[in-house]
Amino acid sequence: MIRSMTGFGQGDRSAGGWRCTVEVRSVNGRHLEQRLRLPSGLGGLEDRLKKDIKARCERGNIDVMVTLVASGGESSALALNRSVLEGYATLLKEMEKVLERPVHVALGDLLANRDLVQNNSWEEQREAIETLVRETLAEALEGLLAMREAEGEALHEAMTAHTNEVARIAEALKPIAEELPALYSKRLHDNLQRLSEGQLPQEDRIAQEIALFADRCDVTEEFARLAAHQEHLQGLWKEGGAVGRKSEFLLQELNREANTLGVKCNDTRVGTLIVELKSQLEKLREQIQNIE
Repeated sequence: MIRSMTGFGQGDRSAGGWRCTVEVRSVNGRHLEQRLRLPSGLGGLEDRLKKDIKARCERGNIDVMVTLVASGGESSALALNRSVLEGYATLLKEMEKVLERPVHVALGDLLANRDLVQNNSWEEQREAIETLVRETLAEALEGLLAMREAEGEALHEAMTAHTNEVARIAEALKPIAEELPALYSKRLHDNLQRLSEGQLPQEDRIAQEIALFADRCDVTEEFARLAAHQEHLQGLWKEGGAVGRKSEFLLQELNREANTLGVKCNDTRVGTLIVELKSQLEKLREQIQNIE
């Protein structure tokens, strides 16, 4: 099953006197980008959580909000992380020495560093709390993936409809393309008759010109590749998984074949159908950009 890159999931679990809530939001992205907001003191868990997310999601911009609060009467004891504060003090002194003037920093600016203040009430339970956070994240990711799969199913239906339209237009183009050499032959004879006042060039010379035109406007291979790319796309979607990038590549190839058809088949009826074909491919592109 293919998945959309857009979704939301939430996890809510309690253990050991603590309640953890995790919200995960995902939107489209060319690569996997992760942004995590963790409670003070749990910054060291970020890399592990990112690995957990990467194991479930391959593409998309993902935002994670983790909230951890005491429950069941557990008290929260805040304490200053002296090593972090001393590091700031050393840094400020160095800045003043370089700038040769006092540097003033507001307390609020320092507190923006979530590691400056520690919550000692969970230090003795750190391992259990980290397990709680990871399990809550896993629950949120389950919800996220369920939504992404549901949207992916809807996208699959829409994309299949667009590829079916592309196939229909291609079938409408084929008989017109096959008629072009005969139409060119008649137009060439009529023009030569009009311009030469009845003195036509040798028939073999005319036949050679018609043969050259027929070769230039032969689009048999383009139709074959168009059908092959469509079949490959639908096979990818049935296979499922992270097929967004492969789908984007195949769509580029479909557009290439459509452009070649338009150039080789210089006819008003063909031009109208090529515009319709490109319109369907553009709609397909918009859908493909949403899949993982």
